[in-house]
Amino acid sequence: MGAITWRRQLSVGQPAIDDDHKHLIEYLNELDAALAAPRFQPVRVAKILIKLLEYTKEHFAREERIMQIVHYPKFDEHVAMHRAAVQKVSELSNQFSNEPTHENAEKLYKFTADWLVRHIILTDTQLTPYVRGVWA
Repeated sequence: MGAITWRRQLSVGQPAIDDDHKHLIEYLNELDAALAAPRFQPVRVAKILIKLLEYTKEHFAREERIMQIVHYPKFDEHVAMHRAAVQKVSELSNQFSNEPTHENAEKLYKFTADWLVRHIILTDTQLTPYVRGVWA
């Protein structure tokens, strides 16, 4: 599948948000490495998924607080995207929990990696003019 590399296009320009995104990418890269390992280890994958999901919830809460502080005009729309992603990841996680196969783990990785990169580039970067210099 291939590791995700942090690049300038992913920067929102707000340190807390950018650091969160870097951590999420690290977890996704850990998951990618676990999926590429010679022997599939469902327990290893599950541990990474737990860290990824917990951190995602923390990140969304932090990002949403920052959006409220700066009175981001697309707040409701942005939060709805977060909720939809959490719902989809929860469904895929449940599918993996019920059937811990390499295929189900790959589905979860692919959705999450694609969603995160696309969301950062297309949606989160719209926050830039509002959040530059705001610390939270």
